[in-house]
Order: sequence, then C-alpha cells, then structure tokens
Amino acid sequence: MSEAKQMLFARNMICICIEKKESGDYIGLLWHQYSDDPIEFNGVSDMLMLMDDLYDEWDFPQRSLEKREFNKAREHEEMNCDPDSLVIDKVQATSGVKNVQNKRGSLGTFFVQVKFRQNATWQGTVIHAETNSKSDFNSAMGLVDIIDKTMNNN
Repeated sequence: MSEAKQMLFARNMICICIEKKESGDYIGLLWHQYSDDPIEFNGVSDMLMLMDDLYDEWDFPQRSLEKREFNKAREHEEMNCDPDSLVIDKVQATSGVKNVQNKRGSLGTFFVQVKFRQNATWQGTVIHAETNSKSDFNSAMGLVDIIDKTMNNN
C-alpha cells in the first residue's frame, strides 16, 4: 500500500476514469495535476494520443526519439529555453498542483505514471484505484492490456 501512495504523487501522474464501454472500447476522462478540467477521450487510441500529447507538452518524461518534422522552417521550442530548467517545472509553477486522487470513473479508475518513453513507447506503473493493485508495463499496449484485463475481471 505504501508504494501505491508514493506513486500517486508523481509529477506526471495521470488519472484515467473509465465512464463507459461501447463496442468493446472505453470512454472516459483524463485528469492531471495541472488542470481543474478533465480531458475527454473516446476510445483507447484517443486516450493514448491525448496522454502522449500531455507528455510532449510537459516534456516529461522526455522522448528518447524525436518526432519527424518535414517543416524545417518551424523553430523548436527547446532552443529558446533554459537547458537547466524543465518544462514541467514551469507548468507546475504556473498552474499549481491539484489533487486528483479523489477522482473516480463509474466503471474504473487507474493512476498511471509513465517513467520512460523509450523505444517509441512507454514504460511505467499503473494502479487500479478500486483494488489498489499495482502493475508495471513495458509498452503503451501493455498498459492497455492491464486496463482491459482489470476491467474484464471486475
């Protein structure tokens, strides 16, 4: 139980609240510590893309592979920032930190901490809030598999 509580305070923690299941796909809300408003997702692929966009916005955890760009005229944001400061620190300072531990989905709730984004996928830890069971995953597909198995067992 203590490991679970420690993970709940990760700076890039996202709470996945699953509200309903339609045609075998999950629909729900994403909550994170830097906003009072949830982000709606309509399906697992949408959820993964929205989470990846948040990690890119926060630049945490950093990608090990950069996205390919075909428009070289566009300047990179990284070139204009202080190399010793993290974007997520600026986000935290600007918006403060909100508590998302009390958020719950009507079908299930998962707290996700992505520790690394290596090999073009994610590695991290997920906690199912209703059972307080903790699992590690080595890919975004592994995360989806854990969520799906947990939801089907309940």
